[in-house]
Amino acid sequence: MRAGMLALTVVLILLEWPGVQPPAEPEAWSEVVTVKGYVCEPARRTSSGQLAFVLCTAGDQRTVPARIRATVEGDRSRHRISGGLVVEARLDPPHGPLNAGGGGFERWLWRECIGAVARVRSMEPAPEACGPACHYHSARIALIHRLSRHGQRLRNPELVEALLFGSRAGLEKEHWARLDATGTQHLVAISGLHVGLVAAIAGLALGVPITRLAHKRPTAGRLVAFALVGLVAMGYALLAGLTVPTQRALVMVAVAGWMLASGRQWRLWDGWLMALMVVVMLEPRAFWGPGFWLSFGAVACLILGLGARFRSPGAVRGLVLAQFSVVAGLAPLLLWHGMAPSGVAFAVNLVAIPWLSIVVMPVILVAAPLLLLHPESASWVVPGVDMAVTGLWSFLGWAQQWAFELPVPAPGIALLGAGVVLCALLPLGWHYRVLATGVVCLLPLSAHQAGAPVADAHELRIADGVGGPVVLVREGKRTVLFDGRDPGARTRAITRDRIGAWLDALEVGTIDQLVLGHPGMDPQRHWTSPRLPEIRRVTAASECRLEEQAGRGHASLRGLAAGGKCSLLLRRGEHTALLTGPVDRRGERRLLRELGRSREVDLLVAPRGGQGRSSQLGFIEALSPVVSVIAPPDWYQGEAGAPALERYEKADTRVLFTPRTGELRLLPEEGGWRVEPARDCGQKVRLC
Repeated sequence: MRAGMLALTVVLILLEWPGVQPPAEPEAWSEVVTVKGYVCEPARRTSSGQLAFVLCTAGDQRTVPARIRATVEGDRSRHRISGGLVVEARLDPPHGPLNAGGGGFERWLWRECIGAVARVRSMEPAPEACGPACHYHSARIALIHRLSRHGQRLRNPELVEALLFGSRAGLEKEHWARLDATGTQHLVAISGLHVGLVAAIAGLALGVPITRLAHKRPTAGRLVAFALVGLVAMGYALLAGLTVPTQRALVMVAVAGWMLASGRQWRLWDGWLMALMVVVMLEPRAFWGPGFWLSFGAVACLILGLGARFRSPGAVRGLVLAQFSVVAGLAPLLLWHGMAPSGVAFAVNLVAIPWLSIVVMPVILVAAPLLLLHPESASWVVPGVDMAVTGLWSFLGWAQQWAFELPVPAPGIALLGAGVVLCALLPLGWHYRVLATGVVCLLPLSAHQAGAPVADAHELRIADGVGGPVVLVREGKRTVLFDGRDPGARTRAITRDRIGAWLDALEVGTIDQLVLGHPGMDPQRHWTSPRLPEIRRVTAASECRLEEQAGRGHASLRGLAAGGKCSLLLRRGEHTALLTGPVDRRGERRLLRELGRSREVDLLVAPRGGQGRSSQLGFIEALSPVVSVIAPPDWYQGEAGAPALERYEKADTRVLFTPRTGELRLLPEEGGWRVEPARDCGQKVRLC
C-alpha cells in the first residue's frame, strides 16, 4: 500500500515537472484586451503603492489565461476590489526578477497557475460574471472589510486579519521585518498549527461529549465526532480562503482525525504519506514550493523526534523536544531555499507558540462573531483581543532587539547536524547525547564560505530586479561590484536577500572593491550581513574622483565624479563600458565634460535605470553606445518604471531591458559585446 501511494505521488509530481508541458500563451502579449472575471484573492498593496489582486477569468474566454495577477493604480480601498469585473488591461508574460540563484516570484506565479500579469487601465463591475465561486470570495472580502471597520480601535488589526482570515494583505514591511528576525513567519500563515488548534477546540467542545453519550456504540460516536469536527475545520479553512497552504493543513488534520476516529492502529508514517499523496493530488505544483517542504518536513521532524517514545514526555518537555526537532530538521531546508535561520527562533517559539495556542487563537475565535456582527458588539471584545495580540507582538518586538543570523554552514554540514540532533532525541543513552552535543557545537566552526572567483573570468554581470543598476565586474581573479542605486526603504533587505543569493550562486567569495554611486549609500547599513561575501575595500561616492585602478589583461577602471555621484569607466582593449551612477540631467552634462573628447562607449548602463529625468536624448547621442542596459529601480512597474526606455529605443543602440531579459552576462569579444540573457522565453519557467 505504501509503495503504491508513493508511486502515485511521484507520477503526479512528474506530470507537472517545469518545462514538460508547453506554455499556454495568449495570442498577443502587451496588447490591451478586455477581460471578464471575478476577484479570487483579496487585493494587497505592493511596494510601489499599487493594488495587486488575482482575477479569475470566465470559462468561455479561451484566448486569455484562467488566472491573471492584475495591478491597478490609485488610492482606492483594497476591500473595494471584489466581485465580478470587466477589466481593460495590458497582458504581459508571467515573469519576475530573474537572476542566478533567484526567480522566486516567477516560480510563485507558476505554482499559483497564474498565466499572465496585467496592468489595469479601467475596470467596471460585472454582476453577471459572478457565480458561486465569485460570491464566496466576495463574501470573504466583505468580512475582512467588516473586521477593519469594526476593529478600528485594535492596535494590530493586520495581525487579527492574518490569524482569522489567513489574509496577509495588510501586513507592512515592519511586520515582516519583525517576523523574519525572530523566525516566527509561520505564526501568520494558516498552517497545521492553526487548523489543528481549531480542530482541537472543536473536539473538546463537540467530540468529547458525543463520544461519551455514544459509549455503547463507540465506533459510531467517533465517526460522528470526526464528521462534526471536520465540518468546523472546513469552515475555518473556507474563512481562511482555502488556499493551497490551507488545503494542505486541512488534509493533514483530516488524516490525523481519521486515524483517531477509525479505531485502527496506524503507523505515523502511513498517515504522513497519505496526507502527502492527497495534497499532491489536489495541487501537484505545490511540490515545487518551499511551503510544501517546510510543512511536511516539520511534521516528519516531529515524528522522528517524538514518535518513537514509549511514554509521553510531558507538556513542557514535549514542547522543548518538538522545537529542537523542528529547528534542527528544517535548517537544511531553509538553507536550500535561501533562507538563513534566525539565531533566536528556538527561544522565541518556545514562548510564542504556547501563547498563540492557549491565548491568542482561542480569544480570536470566540470573539470573531461579535467582532463581525456589529460595531457595538465589537466594542465589547476589542479590549480582550487587543490585549492578547499586543502581548504577543510586544514580546516579538523585544526579541527582535536580540535577533541575529546564524552562521551559514555548507548544505552537507547542515544535513549532518540535523541528523545528529534528530538521532540524539531518540530514546538512547546519555553517552550518545553528550557526543551529539559536542558534534553540534563544532558545526558553527565550519561556516560556509562561497567558492573562489573563477580564475580566468573577464565578464560583466548586471543583476535584475535589485532596485536599480548593480554591476559585477570580473577581471581575472579581481572582483569589483558597482552599486549605482539610490538608497531607499527596501535597499537593505534587497541587498541582503536578492544580491546576497545572486553573488552566492555566482560563487563570489570575496569582493575586492565595492564602489558606491550614491553618497547616501552607507556600507555599514546597506552592505553588512552574514549573507554577503567579504568586502575588502569600499569606495564611497565622495572618493570617486581620487580612485583609478589599473587591472590585469590591459583593463583599467576609472572613477568619474559628477554632481556628488560616482560613475565608473571600464576600458579593456578596444572595449569601453560606462557604468553610470544615479546622476540626474545636470549630472549627465558634468559627466560628459569629465569624459572630454573620448565620449563614445561600447556599453552604457543607464543612470537611475531610466527613471526620472535621466538619460536625456542628447546624453545618449553624445555617447553613441552600441549596447545600452536599463535596470529600473521598480521592476514591477515594467516599462512605466523606465520613462527613458522610449528614448533609448529611438536612438541607434541595442537596448537591453532587464525586466525582459533577466540577469545579463556580457563578455568582451572581437567586434563588440556578447550578450547572454538569463531569461529563455521558450521555457514555461526558468528555474535557475
